[in-house]
Amino acid sequence: MDGEGTSRRSFMVQAGTVALCAVCGLPHLSCKEADGTKAKGPVKSRKKLLKLLDVGEGVFRPTSSGATIHWVPNGEIESELWAGNSSSDMNIVNSTVSSEPIEMTISEFADTREVFWKVRHRRVDEDRWTSSATRSFKTRCPAGESFQVALFADSHFYSPKNRTEGLRNIQECMNAVRRSRPDFCVFLGDEAGVQFVNESKTPSQALARERWQAWRDFMAPMLADVPSFLVLGNHEGEAGYYRDQGRTGSVFLQRWGTIERKRHYLNPLSTTYAEGGENQNWKGNDKSGATGGADEGNCSPLQNYFAWTWGDALFVVLDVHRYTNPGKSTPTVPEEWTLGRAQLRWLEQVLKKSDARWKFVVAHHVVGGSKWDANCKDADTGYAYGRGGAQYARVGEQAKITSLMKQYGSQFFLYGHDHIFAHQQAEGIHFVCCGRPTRVPNRWIGQPGFVEAYGDHRARDPHDFIMDVGYTRLTVGPDKVVFEYIKTGMDPKGAENIKANVGDVVHRFEVT
Repeated sequence: MDGEGTSRRSFMVQAGTVALCAVCGLPHLSCKEADGTKAKGPVKSRKKLLKLLDVGEGVFRPTSSGATIHWVPNGEIESELWAGNSSSDMNIVNSTVSSEPIEMTISEFADTREVFWKVRHRRVDEDRWTSSATRSFKTRCPAGESFQVALFADSHFYSPKNRTEGLRNIQECMNAVRRSRPDFCVFLGDEAGVQFVNESKTPSQALARERWQAWRDFMAPMLADVPSFLVLGNHEGEAGYYRDQGRTGSVFLQRWGTIERKRHYLNPLSTTYAEGGENQNWKGNDKSGATGGADEGNCSPLQNYFAWTWGDALFVVLDVHRYTNPGKSTPTVPEEWTLGRAQLRWLEQVLKKSDARWKFVVAHHVVGGSKWDANCKDADTGYAYGRGGAQYARVGEQAKITSLMKQYGSQFFLYGHDHIFAHQQAEGIHFVCCGRPTRVPNRWIGQPGFVEAYGDHRARDPHDFIMDVGYTRLTVGPDKVVFEYIKTGMDPKGAENIKANVGDVVHRFEVT
């Protein structure tokens, strides 16, 4: 049950507007194609696939010759992965029998920019196969060519406040991304909601699994079409200050979140790309309830920070949370936010070694930010929430990051967390808050902390920040980078401050 006393499942049954997923009980809007029409052919087998799989196939870790396909069985099944240069010319790449999460790598297509694939499954005691739809993904773009990226921030899919409108907005945002056919998508955090306190459910590893499984199932159509990367947000529950909580220290959100994220989602390993990532040889301590051993993925590589080069661009994903106040309280001042020594050293080496024309640093929020509370109303409340962008380029550890970015020619800091689209600059660096696909909490707007960070939502043309819901489309070429904020839905409470239609580019800027 959620904080309003009505479960999502019962609410949607009462509303009678969408079908419910047989696995997670949440509205399953994903049985429509990207153009909004009912899917044909293979989707008829989705009910059968749901019996075979806890979560369907997704594309992860794209490279110049392929990618990794991942799914989670429901019981022991036999699976085959097929791939090829076209939908009519595919062969078996790999097969296996397993009841555990399965990942299979496609690596045979170095000479093509698009790989077609499908997977088929059957119970080990059955003869009949059930096949997925045939999909395709793009391999790594070579230098000198343009490519497109979707920046998808803060869906808060798990939030009961989203209800029908919010879930539909997420669905329409996914449809818009799929129609645009980007090379990859970057989720900027706050997706699965392992940490979410506004409800009566008791935190547990079972709840963490429920949250990840529900999110993964809802996002399945986009994850199968578009390779993706995930930035860890505060609501993923893996922050250092979530390591052990409660009066008896028996709430271990970090451990539960790490285990279930790695079970349900694949970020790059430290060996996936030449730029590397977290690989500190860490594993949980069997004697510690907080870390609880190394079972089920609770060990390095944590897949929480990593980098890769695509075309003429370097992308560096940071984890702002895991190394901040481990085993202690939430940050009381902005200066407590940190990447940790190892991650900061790695960041410097990656920026230093890269000769990419464009360099993007990506995080859920700045490594410092304002002194205001989560609702931007009160200062010095005992919880520095990490709000803001360019205004805080020299606050806390963000100052070190700003210096490294300037020294090694990184032009862009991309983030989410603040649920708006905003473009600001500081010291030659573009700070871009990438919006949100569901709704904007307009109670923040006009609060002193938000005004300090972003200004007035009615000021200037274009406005200081944009409240319309959508996602950021990034186009990167050898000589130009273009940002476009795409409106994909209507805010349920009418919080828009731009007169635009769904589908419009409400703001655009380019850097040459």
